[in-house]
Amino acid sequence: MSHPAGRWNIDPAGVSTVVGKTGDIAKGLQGQVTAYGTHLQSAAKDAGTISKGGSGDYGGKDGMGLVALALSNFAEATKGQLEFMAERSGKSLTGAVDATKDYLNGDLEMAAQAQSNALKDTTPPPVALPPAGGKK
Repeated sequence: MSHPAGRWNIDPAGVSTVVGKTGDIAKGLQGQVTAYGTHLQSAAKDAGTISKGGSGDYGGKDGMGLVALALSNFAEATKGQLEFMAERSGKSLTGAVDATKDYLNGDLEMAAQAQSNALKDTTPPPVALPPAGGKK
C-alpha cells in the first residue's frame, strides 16, 4: 500500500503469511464449490417429479419436475459467478505475491503495475436468468 509521501511500506513476511492462509482458504473453497454442485444434483434428484397441473409428466428437460428444473436453471445461472470467484481469488493472490516480489527487487513502478493489474476485471459476469414461463 502507498503512504502519503508516495513510498511503499510492505511487510514481505506479513504478505507471505496472509497469502498462505488465504491460499488455504481458497483451496477449501474449491471443495465447497464441488460439494455445492453435488448437493444441487442430489436435491434435484430427490425433488421428485411434482409438475405443473399435478401430472407426473412435466416434459421438462430429462423428465425432471419443476423443482429439479428450477435447481438446474439456478445452477446454470450462477456457474459463471462461482468460476469468477475462484479465478478472482487466484489472481488476487498472484497479484499480491508479484507486487511483493517487485517491491523486494526495488522496482516500485512494477509493483504499482502489478497491484493495478490485480484489480482489473473485478466485475462479475451477469446472471443469466431463464426467460419468463420457464421455457428456453
